[in-house]
Amino acid sequence: MSNYTAYGLGINSALPLPELQASAGVATDVSIRVGRIDWSPAQKAGDEEEFCFEVTKHEAHFFWSHLGKFRVRRGTEIVIDPIPDVEERLLRLPLLGTILATLLHQRGYLVLHASSVAIDGGAVIFLGNKGSGKSTMAATLYGRGHQLISDDVVAIDLHELGTPMVIQGFPQFKLYPEAVVSSLGDDYETLPELAEGYEKRGRPVTERFAQQPLPLKSVYALGGGPVATLKVLDPQVAFLSLIANSYMSRFGKQLLHGAEASAHLRQCTRLINPVPVYRLERPRDLPLLPAIAQLVEEHLQHIDAGVQGYSQSSTSTSQELGICQ
Repeated sequence: MSNYTAYGLGINSALPLPELQASAGVATDVSIRVGRIDWSPAQKAGDEEEFCFEVTKHEAHFFWSHLGKFRVRRGTEIVIDPIPDVEERLLRLPLLGTILATLLHQRGYLVLHASSVAIDGGAVIFLGNKGSGKSTMAATLYGRGHQLISDDVVAIDLHELGTPMVIQGFPQFKLYPEAVVSSLGDDYETLPELAEGYEKRGRPVTERFAQQPLPLKSVYALGGGPVATLKVLDPQVAFLSLIANSYMSRFGKQLLHGAEASAHLRQCTRLINPVPVYRLERPRDLPLLPAIAQLVEEHLQHIDAGVQGYSQSSTSTSQELGICQ
């Protein structure tokens, strides 16, 4: 058993988790062990599901045919029942993604499929559909000297009234090879494969990793467009964007119904009341990333200064950069 920290939790794990920060002498909040799980995925006759799940308020079961079973219970326990001879690094993919996100949800956090960095003492979040460039945008800002808070799984603490707080995750980016080069200037060949046949690489963060929760300053919903533009979203559109990018929305009616659905909707409402959500559209040209990152930095400076709107043109590219509110 090894001890780690992630998302402000002390984790005692039977499975080595090199992506997390090792920790000694920290109280255990979460245990991860290997054992038999007395649950079987519901299947129709002759049906062999590759992935299925069953989620209730305090307990969740997951099954991947090439991995095995996982159980998450009451935000304190994860049990893994792997198939014979499965690689540990394959088990860590869902464990540090869907499984950990479920555990954080059970602990009362709003959990988004997003990436987050710290800029001038506040957290910013990038969310969007799969492949929209969340990790790439966060890595670009990290490469410009800002701190990583969390990549892929972002947990937001809304327990206290006031500003939502973004919880520090663990120090790693998951990036496509071209993003490794364009955002950080690294040689992706030197970075470990997350799994055989998995295109993304794991990029460890050895410096500038947030060590405490930070107040949420702004949320950016990413999209594509011919020029880079920023505009504030109508509260209803912002609300729907949060719902669409929450991990728990993946489980649909199994979880988000009745009291659970109401609690989830209240969390999303509590986030957008004090925090603006913006639509950031930009070309997907990798050479433009620095200019788009600069746009975000300048936008945040104007937010801090209380300026409600501005527009500008880039001097480094032929693209117009502007903000509309």
